[in-house]
Amino acid sequence: MKKKILIVDDDPHHNQIVGDLLRAEGYDVEIAMDSPSAVHKNFDFKPDLVLLDIMMPRFDGTTACQALRELRPDLPIVIVSAKDAPADIVEGMDWGATRYITKPFDHLHLLETVKELLERDPSGGGTEG
Repeated sequence: MKKKILIVDDDPHHNQIVGDLLRAEGYDVEIAMDSPSAVHKNFDFKPDLVLLDIMMPRFDGTTACQALRELRPDLPIVIVSAKDAPADIVEGMDWGATRYITKPFDHLHLLETVKELLERDPSGGGTEG
């Protein structure tokens, strides 16, 4: 069965590129253009992993990150953001992100991160690093 990835970003160009990249690797991909849609798609699509932008209209990605973390504590959430200051990264992890990747990013690094998080044993109890 294909693993499901939810991309949450308000940039259609970014969504197309990342979506195509992940589909080429065999993943089932859905797109949400804002935080409320991301939380809604959690119930319908039931993703195995979320790629989440922070800077979006209406509610920023922190809202989605915190809500998704409350609903599904073991769901891997990777923040993918142009905010690259160390304080931004620490803050993203404090919101409940599993990983933080800064834009622009290397496609291979993104794929490796996705694969690693999807293959890990959620009951293993190890810390991410």
